[in-house]
Amino acid sequence: MRPRRESDPAEVGPYRVLAELGRGGMGRVLLGAGPDGRLVAVKQVHERFAADAAFRARFRREVAASGRVSGAYTAAVMDADVEAVTPWLASVFVVGPSLADAVESGGPLPSDAVHGLAVGLATALVEIHRAGLIHRDLKPGNVLLAEDGVRVIDFGIARAAEEDAELTRTGGVIGSPAFMSPEQAEGRALTPASDVFSLASLLALALSGRSPFEGASALRTLYNVVHGEPDLSGVAPATRPFLEACLVKDPTARPTPARLLELLGPVAPSVRRWPDTVHAMITAQREEVDRLLADPGRTLVLRAGAPVAATGRPEPTALGAVLDAAPGAGAGAGAGAGAGPVGGSATGGSADGAAAADADVTSAPTRVRRSPRRTAALVAAAVVALAGIGGGGYLLLHDPDGGGAGAGPAAPDKYLKAPICSEAAPQLPLPAEQRRTEQDGYFEQTTYAETRCAWYGSYLAADGARYWEQTAAADVTWKIRRTSGSDNGTRVQRKDFDDFAEGKRKAPGIGVGDKAFWDAPGQGQSCVLAVRDGNVWLWVGLGGPDHPAERCEAQAAEVARAALAAMPH
Repeated sequence: MRPRRESDPAEVGPYRVLAELGRGGMGRVLLGAGPDGRLVAVKQVHERFAADAAFRARFRREVAASGRVSGAYTAAVMDADVEAVTPWLASVFVVGPSLADAVESGGPLPSDAVHGLAVGLATALVEIHRAGLIHRDLKPGNVLLAEDGVRVIDFGIARAAEEDAELTRTGGVIGSPAFMSPEQAEGRALTPASDVFSLASLLALALSGRSPFEGASALRTLYNVVHGEPDLSGVAPATRPFLEACLVKDPTARPTPARLLELLGPVAPSVRRWPDTVHAMITAQREEVDRLLADPGRTLVLRAGAPVAATGRPEPTALGAVLDAAPGAGAGAGAGAGAGPVGGSATGGSADGAAAADADVTSAPTRVRRSPRRTAALVAAAVVALAGIGGGGYLLLHDPDGGGAGAGPAAPDKYLKAPICSEAAPQLPLPAEQRRTEQDGYFEQTTYAETRCAWYGSYLAADGARYWEQTAAADVTWKIRRTSGSDNGTRVQRKDFDDFAEGKRKAPGIGVGDKAFWDAPGQGQSCVLAVRDGNVWLWVGLGGPDHPAERCEAQAAEVARAALAAMPH
């Protein structure tokens, strides 16, 4: 959960945005608060989908169908606007970790907890299928473990993006490879039986800590899903027949969710449905939300002339509109400063920008240090603004380190465009014969662009007398932040990069970019290098026999140097 930044929307429909909960292939999920104070999870789709009329039509149908889903084990859709510039839908906010986070943090779940998980998932699928939907992306990240049971989220929404032309051109796939059904991996027509296959893969993960089809790469995983047998070695023998019945390749041979409920039987009553580690995560998330609601977001709120009640607190007024600063106020005095109700948001004024270079602000909201010039600018802005505002007005002054503007002085964007793989890949010291253009990706919107180019090479691995085909992966990703309004691309990128680099091993001596660090390599990788150069964030991941651990870092630095040189200016 990341608190809202200035680059994030202040509101989506009637919901005030408090934080970002996550991002995915279709868009991002925001934590919002309704006019009645209820918390919701607001999903905004990517701009590339919003510009597609066919997508909007599909999205409209899927949202309407999703609204018909009800039940104790789904997070109900509460509101949506499919006609907005950026379409969105809001569902009930559920406090609790995802199954992915729970297994990653605490390991496999005990069998009684998985029994309850299985019953909850099967019950949710009964409701989803009854509404005429197929989930299509039943993965660990879309299963939440709430205090009173499981919740399935994002049901049916992936369908709206499934036929997107741009997604097909870039080799994208809706769904998560390790939890897809064979028919989904092959792009065939789907039935509700596809969700049953995914459910069994989830249960195998919950019981063993890993997917039954996990491979060294996404391509190998998809191959295993379509052609391989599930690896259930980490599952108790008595449970395997149940999972195997759901994991057959023929969708018509799989049991229905209703049949699964019959096979599973009732769950034993319990006030604590999950292991202690999961309940600790639920408590920690609830406390995080409480802190977020108690903290106005590093925003100084000044209220002028409001009547004070006997409690000492200001009485509410009828003023609901955003107020401008005093007429005639100069730019240096904050003429552009916005105002709005307490807890709302407004764009920072020019006084904020004029003194930004002199700000010395720590990341903690309670430890703010400002230079004398910065303090004087804020005071001047407050005096001028308050002089022109009647009783009950509000002035919002944003801390320059607390939002999307990022930390440090503004700088012009060094890069304006992300590269195209067909032009950039030949310039990198990676074998052309291993290029896998079907795995390339490109995404662009007003303030952000991303390109990913992929290389895959198969080789024969050996372990004693055993031989098997292994897949080596190399990929390079460019992420561009562009300036928009008061949000400077370089400052935003610098802040995000520095936050992510915290605790990572720095790479100061590679001579590439402004700053770099080494990230933990994933499966099949020998090293992963992250580099920031101005407003671009570059990732280089290398693996396989061509990039052994003892040489990988030097090779990654060479690839990064060539990748930056391939950037269009």
